[in-house]
Amino acid sequence: MGEVIDFFKNLFEYDDFRSFWQSGSWTTFHGWFYIISDLLVWSAYFIIPLFIIVYTIKKGRFTRFNSLYFLFALFILFCGATFLVDAIMFWVPVYRFSALLKFITGILSWLTVVYVIKYTPAAFSLRSGHELEAEIQSRIKIEEELKLKNEQLQEAEVLAKIGYIKWDVKGEQVTYSDAVLDILEIPSDRKLNYDLLSHIIHTEDVKYLERVIDTIFIKKFFPNFYCRIYVNGGEVKHLLVVGQVILSPEGAISEVKGTIQDVTEQREYLHKIQQQNQQLKDIAWIQSHKVRAPVASILGLIQLFNTEEPGDPMNKEILDGVTEAAHNLDAVIREINAKTEENADPTSEGGVV
Repeated sequence: MGEVIDFFKNLFEYDDFRSFWQSGSWTTFHGWFYIISDLLVWSAYFIIPLFIIVYTIKKGRFTRFNSLYFLFALFILFCGATFLVDAIMFWVPVYRFSALLKFITGILSWLTVVYVIKYTPAAFSLRSGHELEAEIQSRIKIEEELKLKNEQLQEAEVLAKIGYIKWDVKGEQVTYSDAVLDILEIPSDRKLNYDLLSHIIHTEDVKYLERVIDTIFIKKFFPNFYCRIYVNGGEVKHLLVVGQVILSPEGAISEVKGTIQDVTEQREYLHKIQQQNQQLKDIAWIQSHKVRAPVASILGLIQLFNTEEPGDPMNKEILDGVTEAAHNLDAVIREINAKTEENADPTSEGGVV
């Protein structure tokens, strides 16, 4: 223990040692050749770690294996320092300091070995420049394809008048596609929320919408439904809302997502079809009830007509009856024509769904 204490106490003492010049038979050329060689190695070992450290600091978090770079820099720096001390010992024989420096260099060397073994698999797993370039080109191609598909989906949304909406119940956040704002005719600078929806929902559909919301949260089920909204200062739009409830592992509602589609044309078309069906039913009823009576009267009166004696006074009464029945039949036919004219062609406006 005393030797260790004495070693560090006299670390820079050299009176008990001889310099390299005084040890052995050094010629001037040999000695300076050795010194210059040591200084050349030391200078290179000094510049390399400085370059590594400056580069690593400059790149910062964008450089991988930073700890390994700094360890390499220290290892090279201390290795170079041993050559510098060797050159100095031609005049100042600091053998104790040289031994300590080499010991520290040895420790750093083995730490470097451990880190090299640790990081070599990861370092060799990194892709080459050609592989990275190929991956970049592949990603660019994929991004272009995704961009094209996204444009196609947006175009499809516009053509189908349909938009996507998602309500993150836990995060209390609503996200939606641009088509939703177009369908609801809401300015892009306004945020879609329940208060805004409650103002544009048709007054007759508010209660129904509240029941739908209760169904979602109580039964955890989304019932697809139709509703109406006000746009452009009073114009009415018909919407079809199709959705799905997403539950968390605990069974709580985490998300509600779905689509909103403008089905105004389809609903108007369906309404016209319903009107047409009702009118056809009315016409069928008129034909089966109102037309039958005057026709039956005419047929019955014709059978009573005395063809053998045209001058029979009863024939005049019969003809009067036929005339009245004919007028009644004409009125019924006019009524049928009126019903037919009211029954406009449902394909004349809009399109077939």
